Amino acid sequence: MRELLEMNPIIGAIKNDKDIEDVIKSDCDIVFLLTGDILTLKEKIAYLHKNNKKVFVHVDMISGISSSPVIVDYIKKDLDLDGIITTKTNIVKRAIELDLRVVQRFFFIDSMSLENAIDSLKRVKPQAIEIMPGIIPKVIKKMHKTFPSIPIICGGLINEKDEIIKVLSSGGMAVSTTEKNMW
Repeated sequence: MRELLEMNPIIGAIKNDKDIEDVIKSDCDIVFLLTGDILTLKEKIAYLHKNNKKVFVHVDMISGISSSPVIVDYIKKDLDLDGIITTKTNIVKRAIELDLRVVQRFFFIDSMSLENAIDSLKRVKPQAIEIMPGIIPKVIKKMHKTFPSIPIICGGLINEKDEIIKVLSSGGMAVSTTEKNMW
């Protein structure tokens, strides 16, 4: 995962179907798919792969997918994707057991959410984490210092080049953004 992110520090985050066409035209090699449903997911993944994109599906945001760990078995068996994104530790744990790449997303709103994330990462080690919002260098530095071997992706509220530079200089390895002019 580290090598993939080192080669692709900007990740196109897709929040609607129009974004799929835009990300295909972009230089982004990695795509975070944040939209869709269980019926159209396979088709979207195939289309993005056909256009040489690595696809990580945010399973918490796909309609028709439950938060039960068994969904990871289905995803691993029936969907040809490169990895998943989730906020749920039980999903992360199952993905790791099945050798499926997983990015665990954390939302930081206060010191308690930071402590909870650290506790979670001590129990379960995803291949990467995503910090939301991604414009908080203090949290990025703390997480990088505490877990230097876990790549950090930062997303949320990042829409300017200088913000990307700050994220990367604070210990982030990549940035996910829906801001198309950053792709």
